[in-house]
Amino acid sequence: MGKPKDKVKVTLPKPEDVALAKPLVEKLARAKARLGKVRTALGTDDKASASHPRHRTARKRVKRAQRRLRERLKYEAARAKPAAPAAAEAPAAAPAS
Repeated sequence: MGKPKDKVKVTLPKPEDVALAKPLVEKLARAKARLGKVRTALGTDDKASASHPRHRTARKRVKRAQRRLRERLKYEAARAKPAAPAAAEAPAAAPAS
């Protein structure tokens, strides 16, 4: 078997720095608050509450919000990356002229 390829670690921007991520951060906070309320309402029995329909849907809301936020941050990171090399090449070309 061959060695798996090494993935380049992508550093994502902070959600506070991305304007389009602010509503998603708020949505995630509301989803986490709802999950907390559901957990307290169901009680301390973890095995019963983990498979409870209300707990499952609340957890799905949190995961969905996290996924959408992460996708938005990935989009912003990919969008910002091509602009940086183009800006670096432009000043290098100007002195040569």
